Amino acid sequence: MFKKNDWTLLIEEDRNYKIVAKVGSGLLQTIRGYIDTDTLIGVPYGTVVTSTLGAKFRAIPATIFDIIEHRFRIKAQAIYPKDAIYIVKATAIGPGSRVVEAGTGSGFLTAVLAWYVRPWGIVYSFEKRFDHIRVAIKNIKSVGLDLYVDLQLRDVVKSGFGSMKVDAVILDMGDPWNVIEKAVEVLKSGGTLAVFSTTIEHMSKTVEMLKTYNFYNISIEEVLLRRWKSVVGELRPETFDVVHTGWIITARKA
Repeated sequence: MFKKNDWTLLIEEDRNYKIVAKVGSGLLQTIRGYIDTDTLIGVPYGTVVTSTLGAKFRAIPATIFDIIEHRFRIKAQAIYPKDAIYIVKATAIGPGSRVVEAGTGSGFLTAVLAWYVRPWGIVYSFEKRFDHIRVAIKNIKSVGLDLYVDLQLRDVVKSGFGSMKVDAVILDMGDPWNVIEKAVEVLKSGGTLAVFSTTIEHMSKTVEMLKTYNFYNISIEEVLLRRWKSVVGELRPETFDVVHTGWIITARKA
């Protein structure tokens, strides 16, 4: 049953149109008319609501990815969910993990990491641009994950990460090879370093630096996701889709 301030995913099934809203936030404007979100307070999950233009939406609880994808303000290029989840898997983070992230951007990956380290873990996230970190703070607070994130305005290439010890370091920045040495200082022995790279040249520089600092079990992987049209009689791959997004480099500290 929905409570005030719950997040809901509203789906107009005929058109597969989706929108995320906060329950009890008043009138919500959509391309299919207005929806009164106050009417969702106290109703069961799966309830159908009707917009002012007669469009019918089914209301179900929104996942963390629904909220991030539909409601986060994007200031910088965000990592796609498929890559974010693979990074979580590759670094084996979970409740209680301590994680360093360099390149907060809009906070998309930061929020995903915070979701998985709850309720005892912490994500130390570093960003050198104030305009990015300001947006990230608002995004992360909107999903109630700010208790698990320590956002810091800092150029880690120049100033490093500090003196903490962490289970994983994740780099999503233009020149990750320049902070490998600093990552070594905070990463526990046996911990995992993950780098998201968008060019082959950047991958080459990063792998070379990882070998210089004696990282082992170095792996480069690409996550490809193809969506299919789910209409009976028309089952086929979607005509347009985002398949390649980048490469994920992982390595373990000796």
